[in-house]
Amino acid sequence: MKKLLFLTIPALVLVSCAGLGSSNTERMLAASGFQPKTPKTQKQTEIYDAMEPYKLYHKEIDGEMVYAYKDPEQGVVYVGGPKENEQYQKYAVEQQIAQDQRVAAEMQMDAAYAWGSWSPYAGAYRRPYY
Repeated sequence: MKKLLFLTIPALVLVSCAGLGSSNTERMLAASGFQPKTPKTQKQTEIYDAMEPYKLYHKEIDGEMVYAYKDPEQGVVYVGGPKENEQYQKYAVEQQIAQDQRVAAEMQMDAAYAWGSWSPYAGAYRRPYY
């Protein structure tokens, strides 16, 4: 079954792009239960080479949904099922919420402390009030 899963990866349908292509994505995949698989045969290597990196693919194989993500830096494909994908999606949403909260907090801090007044150009373009 595992060989079949790896051999059918080229037929996987593109689901989403993990545009970051960062190690953070790989950490989230591993934490979600995705297993890194290294190509071992000539056929697996051909399939691996044909995959686009940093993309999450899915395909139904023998009635089971399989998800795959190519990490060219490590030379592996992270493979998981519906349970692992659900956990990965949950982590991705949590990460986006945390990032949005950080950005909002930074914007509030910038506004609260009027950091622009510390600029060497502060007031340089203001008209005098007289």
